[in-house]
Amino acid sequence: MKELSIFIDESGDFGEIKERPAYYLVTFVFHNQNDGIGRQVSMLEEGVKNAGFDVEYIHTGPVIRREEVFEKYSVDERRKLLYRMLNFVNSSPISYLTVVIDRKEAADKVALSGRLAKAIHMAISAHQDFFMSFDKIIVYYDNGQNELSAILNAVFSIQFSNVEFRKAAPQKYRLLQAADFICSMDLLRIKRDEKRLSKSEEKFFYKPQELKKTFLKSIEKKKL
Repeated sequence: MKELSIFIDESGDFGEIKERPAYYLVTFVFHNQNDGIGRQVSMLEEGVKNAGFDVEYIHTGPVIRREEVFEKYSVDERRKLLYRMLNFVNSSPISYLTVVIDRKEAADKVALSGRLAKAIHMAISAHQDFFMSFDKIIVYYDNGQNELSAILNAVFSIQFSNVEFRKAAPQKYRLLQAADFICSMDLLRIKRDEKRLSKSEEKFFYKPQELKKTFLKSIEKKKL
């Protein structure tokens, strides 16, 4: 049996827009279960441990902003951690898609839900042959936002009869962390293009062109 696992993470929320410009992103990471990632996971976890970190969840935003459990680490220590995740993503047999909604076109919850459902449907339909090549599809999401959970269930259930949904904790799935990483990078891509990276983001990616050439360009090669 050929089985596709889809790991999902989002950036943004369905609430009132507090600042503009604002975007809502959903990233889908695709993994053919016939292609093992045991070696990549072992290398990531060994690298994280050797770098002096004792963390289960490499949460990209807090790593960059020096928040949560990453508060006690220096910028160079945190950069090593993010490079470990970059290497994991680049070396793993995965692909991805990110759907982006400009909140100026979806100012409230109803408008955002409608645009998001349509955008996800279109993204899936554009790669119908890829999805139809699998006997079973399993969707992993942490159910962090009820509105997104409802949209995912509706869109995937309409498109496919062989889909199963599983609530999953990011701490237990490295590919959910990969989805979080890619989603964060795609948001950074937008902010960089609009010349509005935050001070913490500029401090983290302090080498000239590092964000664009090392992170964004290499990740883009993984697009479905």
